[in-house]
Amino acid sequence: MTDSNPPAVIRLLDAAAAGLARLNDPLTRAGLALSGVLVASMLALALAQIGSRALFNYTLDWAEESARFALVWTVLAAAPYAYRRGQHVAIDAFAAALPPRLMYVTSLFLNLLVLAILARFLFEAIHFWERGLSMVASALPMPMAWIYSIVPVSFAGMLLAGLELSLRLARSLWRPDPLLTLAGTVAGVTAE
Repeated sequence: MTDSNPPAVIRLLDAAAAGLARLNDPLTRAGLALSGVLVASMLALALAQIGSRALFNYTLDWAEESARFALVWTVLAAAPYAYRRGQHVAIDAFAAALPPRLMYVTSLFLNLLVLAILARFLFEAIHFWERGLSMVASALPMPMAWIYSIVPVSFAGMLLAGLELSLRLARSLWRPDPLLTLAGTVAGVTAE
């Protein structure tokens, strides 16, 4: 049974969550695609390094450092997607025993706590990036700020994903959101 005229708070939460979803969906998918490209590049760098040593007895000094940076970028670029989809590691044995409404409240509380932590991390990540402007990578002739730039981008993406999840969880306190899944207290948005 559906209401033809849901309460104003549900309409507001739906509109805000839908707006964030229109922003988050392509951004998080782009981060996931970038991660795939970076994994392929790490493989190519490893093969180039092995081939260079075996065939030419020459070490590509920059390849190892590039692969290390690509690994960090891979994880941080995919993190907003994983957070939004509820695909991170979770222990849900305790949460499974909670009644559904209390599970939504607990999940909302945990997401709000994560948002507070992410906001602080984003603030620190911006300062981290600024410090990178004065440093140069050891094997690559580039400022470390370019390499560090994924950190604030990732935290901003996770912050946006967390806001969307929190809005969907708040909406679910009145009426379940059809696009929201819960595995224990871990919320995720299903594919739209």
